Formats: sequence, structure tokens, C-alpha cells
Amino acid sequence: MLKRNAESDGADTAPSLAEHVYQEMSRWIREGVYNPGDRIREAVVSKELGVSRTPVREALRRLQSERRVLLEPQRGAVVAELDRHEVVELYQLRQHLEGVAARFAAQHASLAEIEEMAFILDKSSTAMDDPKLLNQINWEFHNALYSAAHNRFLLRSIEAISDAMALLKGAKYVPPGRPAELLTEHLRILDAIRARDPDAADKAAQDHIENSLRVHLQIGFHKPTFG
Repeated sequence: MLKRNAESDGADTAPSLAEHVYQEMSRWIREGVYNPGDRIREAVVSKELGVSRTPVREALRRLQSERRVLLEPQRGAVVAELDRHEVVELYQLRQHLEGVAARFAAQHASLAEIEEMAFILDKSSTAMDDPKLLNQINWEFHNALYSAAHNRFLLRSIEAISDAMALLKGAKYVPPGRPAELLTEHLRILDAIRARDPDAADKAAQDHIENSLRVHLQIGFHKPTFG
């Protein structure tokens, strides 16, 4: 784990510091520094951020209230993992939000934003055998799509969904054959946006997430895919 610095004025029980610790820990979970099932040690976090354990405990309690962290009697704080029913519910919601994002992008995206999405997907052809790069490209494309929707309330909803997606165990695994499918699905979304066809963009985006769920459930929870 990379060392991270945090400013501390000595009053490390102040709400602002607790908020900082919460935001950092949220980011670590979102970015896969901590994965579902991983134990979070207070002492390690405290050392990483240069704070006492008090704001760390406050952050963990907040993450527990959001069901992103479990406090187990034997192991202490552990990153939560979604069960099968929760995974289906999450994908169903994301499917509709993704469709709305694509619909809005078809209506509101600037030419520069459309070209940015095309530029991102152009990199996919050289990354078919590089899972790490594919995950990065996938993240960049979806974030460019959300930005092109030009709706701040949609962005807030997507952010909450992203936090929950981080609780999918092994979410960065890309099964054989999936990279080519992903590129085709992403290009369908982009083509519909470029054509200014909201209905087609909505359908392409929803089909994409539906396919991601299908692949996820076929593989199982030890090696889920991403969308």
C-alpha cells in the first residue's frame, strides 16, 4: 500500500479530520486498495494517514452505517461483500441509470466530449491482453459518458452506485472473450450518442449492463467481471 500523507494540526478528533479519513478510506475501497473481505487494521490506517485512531474509528463507524464495512467480533473491521441477491439488485439499478446517462449524453454531449469518448475507446484495440489497462479504459469511458450527460443529480446517483460496485469481489477480473464484447458494446453506445439517438443510446447502455450481469452470474462471485 502506498504511503499517503495527511495534514494534521494536532486536533485530530476534529470533524474535518474525521471527514478526511472517511474520504480517504472510501477512495481506497473504491479503487481496490482494500477489496471485499479484506481486513482494515486501525493501526495501519492511523500510520498511513498520520492521525490517531480516534478519527479512524469514526470513519469506520460511518462506513459501517453505509454497509460498506462490517465490524466482526474476531477480525475487527472488514470490507463488506455483496451477496448474489444484492448483486442483482445493484446491476438492475445501474442498468437504468446507465441508460439515462447515455440518453442524456445523446441529447447534451458536446462534439469534444463525443470525440473524447471515441479517443478512449480507440485505446481498447491495443489493450485486449492487458486487464489492468482494460479496466482503466472502461473506467475512463464510463466516467466520460456520465460527464457528457450534463446532469449533476445523475452524477451523484452514479457515485453512490460506484461505491457499491466496489463491494463486488474481484470486480476487476476480465474473463476470456469479454474484452472484444465490451468494445463492441461500448461502440454501440458511442455510435448512438454520435447519431443523437437517445432511444438507441439508452437501449445500448442498458444492454451493456445486462450483459455484464449475465457474465458475472455465469462466472460466479470469485471472479466477477466488470461493465
